[in-house]
Amino acid sequence: MLYLNRICTNIDNMSSLKSNEVAINLKLFKVFRFYHIFDPNSGKLCKFNVYHLAWYIINCVIGCILIYGLLGYFTEMEDVIDSIFHIQIMFCYLLYSLSLLKIITFLYKANNIWDLLRVTRINFLTSTQCQAHIGILHKHRNKSIKITNLISGFAIVTTLEWILFPLVLRLLSKTDASHSNKRFENIFNFRFPVTVCEYNNYYFIFYIMESFIAIFMLYAYVVTDVFFISVCYVIIAQYEIIKRAYEIVNCEQTSENNNENKNHNNIIVNDCCDDLISIVMDQQNHYAKLRLFYSTYKLIIVSTVVINSGSIIILTYASVVIFTSPETIPILSIVKLISAFTYMFFVLFFLCYLMECINNKIESVQLGMYSCNWTAMNIKSKKLLLFSMRMHNANKLMIKTTPNNIINLQLFNSVMMTSYNIVSAMVNTRSK
Repeated sequence: MLYLNRICTNIDNMSSLKSNEVAINLKLFKVFRFYHIFDPNSGKLCKFNVYHLAWYIINCVIGCILIYGLLGYFTEMEDVIDSIFHIQIMFCYLLYSLSLLKIITFLYKANNIWDLLRVTRINFLTSTQCQAHIGILHKHRNKSIKITNLISGFAIVTTLEWILFPLVLRLLSKTDASHSNKRFENIFNFRFPVTVCEYNNYYFIFYIMESFIAIFMLYAYVVTDVFFISVCYVIIAQYEIIKRAYEIVNCEQTSENNNENKNHNNIIVNDCCDDLISIVMDQQNHYAKLRLFYSTYKLIIVSTVVINSGSIIILTYASVVIFTSPETIPILSIVKLISAFTYMFFVLFFLCYLMECINNKIESVQLGMYSCNWTAMNIKSKKLLLFSMRMHNANKLMIKTTPNNIINLQLFNSVMMTSYNIVSAMVNTRSK
């Protein structure tokens, strides 16, 4: 009954989450207004969350701009753009497709995300054995906050580079808009179906449109990434806590209890059912949230792996084209590509690394069960422990890109090897 009361208290307090009550970077998500997408207490307009309505409108506007930016490929244009600009456009549409998938998923499954936030509470694991190791969660929380702040800061700087560099080039260029036979460089250089003269004369209008797209992708892409990283660190920490909780079962019995529970062979046996039941209930509640996390994030995780891998390969190809091209490429364009490549590299690495850590921590719980003092338990406790082991083995989840490929660091290494092979092949081809 006490355990159920604690669960009910956690549910009631969800409407007033504070940063020090959860193990994620809640302050960052509130600053970005990402938390308010899921908060049922957010402002309403005609019974709809105002943040949901705002995102539906933004998605429609961004979609119209992108469609308009593609029309130039289906009409005859008077200018020809370099291959590097085609690569930038391809990279942009890859990022947009994933950003759109992420934001739609989070809007559609807002209730699931709100339910998932319960697992991030510091007191989610309520058993005495788990609470004894709560310092592990605080340690992972501090690490998660530092990493998510760093990734967010780097992503903002990268986006500002992409947004401001065209303006810098425009200011450095002394070409008159009405006499230029080439379009001024923009953020993504979409092929808007207008003449070169019209494009240059109304350059700042097209620049604002592309800036809007860049900011949209920064928000939808980055905030969902750091949310994923935060939740993964919580799951990893809590599995470590559950493992440690099993390890200390029956290891701290008083001498009085030991004397009372000696059998005729002078072997100490203890009843640990209450301890095991409390840990198993924590483990099952945690497993339910893990299933919710995977069901909500599975499509996003697989899509992120595929698109980030493709983006890294595309950016690698673009880098080789730039450095082996006889034409002069502005240094600012090179910096833009390197920054984007670095962000994609680290996000893909963290995604594969964290998924591998979760899988390893799930396996380690079994070791924690074996490590407890089970030889000094009575028959009832041993049966309960065996039941816990069987239930744990039956409740293993793994996200795979294919039926045989698990998302782990080996997948990350294969993407890096593919990029290296592309660089080697292109360098060898161009040197002949």
